[in-house]
Amino acid sequence: MTNLRFPFRRLPDDLGLMVLKTLEHHEIIAYSLTSKKALSLVQSLGVSLGNAQIRMNDWPNIYLDFGNNTVQFNWTMDVNGEDLPDLDEIPIDVDVSAQKIDDSTVHIEPFTWSNQGKSIGEWIQHICSIFLCELYEADFHIGNMRYDVQSLRNAFPKLRKIGIYFFTAEPSEHDIQRAQNILRAFLPCVKHFRLYRVPLQEDFSIQHIGMANLKELEIYYPRNPKLEDLLTLNAERCTILENQFSLRVLNRFFKLWKKGSNRKLKHLLVHGNNGIIPSKDVLLKGLQAEGEMRGTVYTIKNCVGMCGRITILDNTRQFSLRDLNRVFKLWKKGSFPKLKNLMVLGETIPDWSVLLKGLQAEETEREIEYTIRNCYGILAKINTDFTTLPTINFLVLN
Repeated sequence: MTNLRFPFRRLPDDLGLMVLKTLEHHEIIAYSLTSKKALSLVQSLGVSLGNAQIRMNDWPNIYLDFGNNTVQFNWTMDVNGEDLPDLDEIPIDVDVSAQKIDDSTVHIEPFTWSNQGKSIGEWIQHICSIFLCELYEADFHIGNMRYDVQSLRNAFPKLRKIGIYFFTAEPSEHDIQRAQNILRAFLPCVKHFRLYRVPLQEDFSIQHIGMANLKELEIYYPRNPKLEDLLTLNAERCTILENQFSLRVLNRFFKLWKKGSNRKLKHLLVHGNNGIIPSKDVLLKGLQAEGEMRGTVYTIKNCVGMCGRITILDNTRQFSLRDLNRVFKLWKKGSFPKLKNLMVLGETIPDWSVLLKGLQAEETEREIEYTIRNCYGILAKINTDFTTLPTINFLVLN
């Protein structure tokens, strides 16, 4: 793994840096493993890393996104007996995959490296120490995890985002406890959480998580959500998808916001399900919303003059796979340079051949927005999408 293009280990540092700048990212990582001096030299390069995602699945792996280049490390561990391995154990193999996008062509090179005598935790710490990265995140796939949760926190760098995912219909009590252990370990230090079908219980509920000092909270498919869950939110941004909130509950929430609750909240997106019957009148009853032009825009004000905007997206069509493919093609040609995330919610049955080939874009339907103001004078915007799956989008404006 350390057979480099040019033998520069004995070069002066200034010449060594010049050579390092010509290497691919996986080659830079390989060189950093040769000695402490090599690691120090690589660190002095100050190479920027857009995103580092640690995925805790069957076996742990880390995905490094450099823009047009990505590098992924996969570690295979030896499981003997009933005890789960932890991140202090040394892997059997280190599989490395380097991917490069050049003129819309994807080049993938697989490698197998030696374990260098390093544990999984040491590998993670070594890789993360090399680059300048603002976003470290970790995803935990509960049910597939095959290692001890207690060894996780010390091995990770300072994480900004954590995702916890359940893909089993009936998770075991052990899996539920494992998810709670992860939440308890990282809630004090991580500001962005994504929970996908996480079966929270009374002793550790949405309210316990919501009261944490979070920047953003995303909850997918929550079980039996309550108004109290919304009222205890201490996050600046909250997304709740596929939920059971009625429009009356959301109306009560906005009324309480007008009276001064949830002062920290800046943005709320609520995406409903088929059981909700769309009705703008139910949602806006008693809010004293002021209408504006832009489809229909409504503004409400709270007791201290803060304004909030409610927007209802009354769409009868959804994005087709053809539309999405066209967007992806434009993105590959350089459009949307600041786009970091695209979320599309729909009920269409995926046909990947259509998604990949692409056709004409469909027109979007009119947008309806409402603006409300809370008791502090802060404006907020509510966008609601009354398709078969109603979507409520709440955005504080000032």
